[in-house]
Amino acid sequence: MSTVRITYFNIRGVAELTRLLFVYSEHDFEDERLEREAWPARKPESPLGSVPYIRLENGHEYPQATSIARYFADKFGLRGKTDEEKLHADVVVDLVRADIIPMLTKIFLEQDAEKKESGKKEAQEKIQAWFEKIETKFIKGESTILESGTSWADIALFNCVNDFFPVFEFKLDEKNVKINKVVQSVKANPKIAAWLEKRPESVL
Repeated sequence: MSTVRITYFNIRGVAELTRLLFVYSEHDFEDERLEREAWPARKPESPLGSVPYIRLENGHEYPQATSIARYFADKFGLRGKTDEEKLHADVVVDLVRADIIPMLTKIFLEQDAEKKESGKKEAQEKIQAWFEKIETKFIKGESTILESGTSWADIALFNCVNDFFPVFEFKLDEKNVKINKVVQSVKANPKIAAWLEKRPESVL
C-alpha cells in the first residue's frame, strides 16, 4: 500500500479532478477503473456504497468526490495561500462541482430527446451567466483564478470545460477571455498534456 488508490468507473466523470491534481503535482497514484458489471460485487465493500472512493497509504478508505479532491488539493498546496484565497478558490470549485456538473449529468441521463435539448439550452444560458460573474469577479491572476498562482479552482474549471462541455457541444463564449486563459494555461502544462494523451478514452 505504497500509493493512494483511486477507485472509480472507467470514465473521467467526477473522479477526474482528483486524478488531475495528482498528475499536476507529480504524485503517483493507483488508477483503479471498474467496469460497470464489476461494480455490484464491489459495492458492499465501498465506504458509502458509491464511487469514487480512495484508499490512503495507511489503508483507510474515504468516499465523496469533491471531499477527496479538496483533501489532496490541500495536501499538494493547491488550495490557496491564505484562508481567504482558499475560500475564493472553493467558491469556484463548488460552482463547478455542486451546480454545473450535476446539471450536466442530469441532462446526459435524460432519455427524452425534447427535454434533453431544452435542458441543454437552459444549462448553457445558466452557465454563461455564471461564467460572466467568474470572469468579472473571481479571476485575480494573469491566467489563474488566484493571484498567488495555480490552484485546484483552475484545474476544476479546466476539467469542466475540457471534459464535460464537448459532450454537450458547449463552447466558451469569446467574451470569456480570462476563463479561456485559465483553461488554456492548465491544458498547456506539460504534465497535464501528457496525461490527456495517455488517459483512456471515454464519453464523460
